[in-house]
Amino acid sequence: MSKPVNPLINIILAISIFVIGSTNSMAKEQPISERMMLSRAVESVVWAMPLLNYKEYRDGHVALGVKMNDIAYNSKVQDWKYQTATPNNTTPYVSFFWNVENGPMVVEIPPSADGVGIFGTLMDAWQRPIDDVGAAGRDKGNGGKYILLPKGYDGPLLSMSYSYEQRTNNGFAILRPIMQGGPTAENLKKAADFAKQIKIYPLAEASKPPKNNYVDIYGKILEATPILDGTIYNDLNEILQEEIVEEQNLAMYGLLNNIGIRKGQAFNPDAKMQSVYDEAGPDALEFLIDQYHRQGINSWMYPDKKWSTIVPPGVVETDFTYEYPTHFDYNARGATYYAIISSVKNFGSATFYLDIAETADNEWLDGTKNYKLVVPPNVPAKDFWAITVYDLESASYLRDMPKSSVDSNMDMKKNKDGSTTVYFGPKAPKGKEANWLPTNDKRFFLLFRFYGPTKGLRDGSFELNNIELVK
Repeated sequence: MSKPVNPLINIILAISIFVIGSTNSMAKEQPISERMMLSRAVESVVWAMPLLNYKEYRDGHVALGVKMNDIAYNSKVQDWKYQTATPNNTTPYVSFFWNVENGPMVVEIPPSADGVGIFGTLMDAWQRPIDDVGAAGRDKGNGGKYILLPKGYDGPLLSMSYSYEQRTNNGFAILRPIMQGGPTAENLKKAADFAKQIKIYPLAEASKPPKNNYVDIYGKILEATPILDGTIYNDLNEILQEEIVEEQNLAMYGLLNNIGIRKGQAFNPDAKMQSVYDEAGPDALEFLIDQYHRQGINSWMYPDKKWSTIVPPGVVETDFTYEYPTHFDYNARGATYYAIISSVKNFGSATFYLDIAETADNEWLDGTKNYKLVVPPNVPAKDFWAITVYDLESASYLRDMPKSSVDSNMDMKKNKDGSTTVYFGPKAPKGKEANWLPTNDKRFFLLFRFYGPTKGLRDGSFELNNIELVK
């Protein structure tokens, strides 16, 4: 004999059918043109992510008094106030910006000396590498003059210099001092003095270069991360107005034309278009987060583990252009530049990074909860290893934190087997403060950096563990 049906079940079923029917009806009522407009707006941010990242980084420096051809440096290693995509806090950054629209520019890198050198990459506004400089770069630590040329330039150059045609009007560099013995007070002063020897000037003034302005930005809040909300489309319009239209991007400019961003024209979205932007910006952010951390756009490092490499396969082969013989992978490029700024052509030889944003059961790391990571002994890094915590949405440091990283040079407690347990959460476990990194109410992710990676990183003899929830 069947049991009587509970009347409440019928009510719930009726409500569910009504809600599903209403939702489907609403989806059908939305014109295809509106759905396409939203899709195009999301796609435009994904495509433009490295360019937006450059603009926010430059404009953040401008707000701190750093103009074109100025050199920004940090007199101490930067902390959480350095808000850009996944910075490290082991070496103090040196940054500068130039523009070749009105003629070639010269960047002078001094030779390594007195235990201090530099490494990093000169890049165009799309963050495509032009060349590496310094000890691991073209000049091999001997110093050099790098001339950045506008497209089609055929005028005089300088003897004993390196020259490159730049594909964009704007260019920039994020360099890192190499300090023997680490960031001691003495070495930090040497690094600052080294930064003050870098020069930038127009090639036309090479016979008598103007004096550069050197700006110490340490301790100031650098707001340099793209905010992916409805305002990002104004930023996108502004930087596109500054830049060269490359043939490979003509189809995308056609897409932009359909969402109200047109080269050489004023940007005046009406209320309806702004509402599309307001929805599309956050959608683009969640898409980029999902692609970078969850969908394997970067290759998974270990079987059945959540660690992945920080750049997609093939990037080194394409020299960070994402331009393949058969396609242009702007989707992978967008996801990568959501999370990093500054390509390095020799990535993997001096440093290697791994990323993790989830637990083994596919839950985003939640800053209100407590976690631990057991780092096995014998990490394949001849110099040291480090772990840094980042905000999942901004991809920068968690704000207002006393520390963002721990590394193997610190006085952390080790386990009996030589492993090291690192803890993450709002409060430090009692007696384990040295092994703890603080979190807040944000979702977060980690980068594990190998400085001086050795063969154990690749031969399968070493494997990082998953991060574990501590209940």
